[in-house]
Amino acid sequence: MSGIIVCLHGFGEDHRVWDDFIPTYTWPYPVIAPNYAGWEDCLDMSEYAQKIALELPKDQAWYLIGHSMGGYVALALAKEFPEQVKSVVMLNSTAMADSEEKKLNRNKTMEFLQKLGTEAFIGPFVPNLFSKDFVEQHSSIIRKLIERYQHIPASGLVAASKAMRDRPAGLEFLTSTQIPFLFIHGDLDTLVPLEDVEKAVELSSIHQLVRIPNVGHQAAYEAPELVHLAIIKFINSVHV
Repeated sequence: MSGIIVCLHGFGEDHRVWDDFIPTYTWPYPVIAPNYAGWEDCLDMSEYAQKIALELPKDQAWYLIGHSMGGYVALALAKEFPEQVKSVVMLNSTAMADSEEKKLNRNKTMEFLQKLGTEAFIGPFVPNLFSKDFVEQHSSIIRKLIERYQHIPASGLVAASKAMRDRPAGLEFLTSTQIPFLFIHGDLDTLVPLEDVEKAVELSSIHQLVRIPNVGHQAAYEAPELVHLAIIKFINSVHV
């Protein structure tokens, strides 16, 4: 069976996030990047996964790369379609459910978006995804991303926030699945605790963790070469 790499974007961004990473490098399979930033009709991660799967070829193996929320979607795809998914890269993502504090923050985000809209939200949101040094040294990239994503429909961001808030933990699945997961974690990532990632990797010997120093929640921007190398090594280690 041939394969396809499926890149799944995070919250507050869309499929164009991969335009700044994928074309720079060589990949072992064709790459596609679904766009679901504006979807309003998905109530949970399973519904995102099922709707995205309609766009994916069933005669090819799926090698998933999910950034942040995209990792939650990738985990749901692996649960829903284990016969199709050959490996999952969780890029700055976690298999843990939201904490109670995180759920409260999701609610605040939804209220903000409903009252003030995407443009007011994206401006302060984007810089928080990066390390402080990167923001200071690459202000043009930050401005580009803010301008790019400020027109994502607020309704889509609200739907995504609800789905993320209510998603279950994936630890039981990670314990039993034969699908290998690679977690790529930035040591300065303030949104995904390292201990959460370490707990997930400890559940099975087939799962791996790559820590990248001095980068935040957007490792593919801050250390693209290291992220690409880690992904390629991982995919090449998976036997179809």
